Amino acid sequence: MSENNKKWVTLDRESNAHTRRLKRSLNKVKWSHALMQIFWTAGPVTSLGLIGGYYIGYGTMPSLQLLIYFVSFTVFSGLFGLVAKVVYDGTAGHLKEQNEKDVQRVTGKLADLILVARDKVVQGYEAEARQREAALQLLRRVDLTPYGVTIAFSDLTGNREIGEIMGQIYAYRRIGLQTRVWELFAVHQDKIDDVAQSIKEKSPEAAKELKQWFSGQTSGRLKYGVPRNEYFLQRVMSAIEHNNPYIMTFRDVEEMMILAFELISGREIPTLVFSYSGRWKYADKLDDLEEKRSRYRVAQARGGNRMRALASYLVETKIADTDELPEGMDINELVPKVAKIIDRLALRLRRASRNDASTKKELIVLADIMDTSIELYQMAYDGYRDSRKRHKELTEAEDKWRKLTTRESLKSGLFSMSKHSKGIHIKESVIALNEEEQLNVCRHLSWYFDKERINTESHSQFMSSVNGGEMSARRLAVEIAVALEPFILLSKSEIQRNINATKAIYLGGLSPEMSSVQKQELGLEMVKEADNGLEIAATRLAETLVMKYHVELSDEAIEFLRYNYGASRRALERIANLKSVQNTRQEADIAIPPMPDTTKKEWQNGLSQLRKCISNL
Repeated sequence: MSENNKKWVTLDRESNAHTRRLKRSLNKVKWSHALMQIFWTAGPVTSLGLIGGYYIGYGTMPSLQLLIYFVSFTVFSGLFGLVAKVVYDGTAGHLKEQNEKDVQRVTGKLADLILVARDKVVQGYEAEARQREAALQLLRRVDLTPYGVTIAFSDLTGNREIGEIMGQIYAYRRIGLQTRVWELFAVHQDKIDDVAQSIKEKSPEAAKELKQWFSGQTSGRLKYGVPRNEYFLQRVMSAIEHNNPYIMTFRDVEEMMILAFELISGREIPTLVFSYSGRWKYADKLDDLEEKRSRYRVAQARGGNRMRALASYLVETKIADTDELPEGMDINELVPKVAKIIDRLALRLRRASRNDASTKKELIVLADIMDTSIELYQMAYDGYRDSRKRHKELTEAEDKWRKLTTRESLKSGLFSMSKHSKGIHIKESVIALNEEEQLNVCRHLSWYFDKERINTESHSQFMSSVNGGEMSARRLAVEIAVALEPFILLSKSEIQRNINATKAIYLGGLSPEMSSVQKQELGLEMVKEADNGLEIAATRLAETLVMKYHVELSDEAIEFLRYNYGASRRALERIANLKSVQNTRQEADIAIPPMPDTTKKEWQNGLSQLRKCISNL
């Protein structure tokens, strides 16, 4: 067939989203029921109500015109209300439905990634240690069967006999046969003690778990909360501050995802914060330094995480290779290399737009890569520009701090807790996200998941060491910190202290087979079960006051914290006797963050030229 005689078929895609939404809104309305209700209200109900009320008020029957008016008014009001409901469901109601789907999608995605992170934590151990860690993960499930307990303790101790003993004890204990439990306890106590002592050197946690399960303090209490990995937030913030993601561990990554999951699920984390009045010149300067450091960390996170995400994206799209941009490269070397690679990409775009051999599909792919690269680079530039400003503020605050600490001899007991107007005031509060904040965090993370293309790849590939996933996982932890920061001020030391002092929600019931709805429901349920006691928070607060602010912890203060918050008297007395050593410089000097060049006009010009070429094809 000749070229002129060919019959071309034009393919086009027509969006009918509005029509589908309208149909869904109409389908939600039970029309027969709604119309029956309107006419029942307008007919008998309105007529009888009008006649009765009019007769009681005026002593006579209402006119036919008045009756027709009220019946018509009721009918039209009902119909207009029905139409308004359909319109609402098709507009604002649709947005509400979409918001719920966004939250559900993010919680489901976080739950999947938490499971992958757990597996990565176990992978990090060698042979025997890996077997013990896997067993500990298994024991952190509330719904274990006796056989599951047998398997777990066989792996934990390397002794099948011990596993069978523990499974037997657990089977009797869970059905309430305590007499049989005590018989087994008496027979096997020496053997369990010997095994616990033998594994204590290799794994104190395994020995502790064995003793607790044997004595009946089983992990059933874990549903009230799981101890967090100590100081995980400080390590994440330090990784951000020093632009080195390797400072944080995979356990820290898992903890950050759990924190996001529980806050999105509605967790309210109780906190103890303090304020002070009087001439607290020292404390005021220290607070100012901490605030400047927090702002600097957030700016660093925005800049560094975007730049590393851009480098990963360039490698993933084959614009660069891992030899050019190896995982974990120092940020000062990474920034100029990324700029050079985008220069090279811009040149490739200009050549492609002049090359008739290039297909439209190839040009569209190149244009999308450049568009995403420019977007990420601009976001990184904005973050670094802000971090330069925050770095200057931090340096000035550190200078003031050094001058003060050099001039004054700061000794323990400089301040004390008292009931006077000038002193420390302890305030109870909560760390939580309201509904709008939860939605904003989910939108942010959903955007990040799309950028990282977690939707099109399996979660295990996202965290796989083969394709740089270990760095991807660490960047996700940083991104969670960036998403939460505007709402809970995660970079503030007092917020970190209080989060570390609480238990995380128990997620032992998570399973890969669960749907997003089931994962969301599990989060909501576990949030209700979580223990919100303040005893650990009170102990940490006392430690901060003594070690950092040099407050003298009197007997009166110890009794106050013990009585009001349930803090351990022994722990408080130990803190009160600490000899605090003041470090006039909290950390080493912070290096000046790198400053990338601004987004180049050549990049945008190359993209514009290519898009023009695409539109002409």
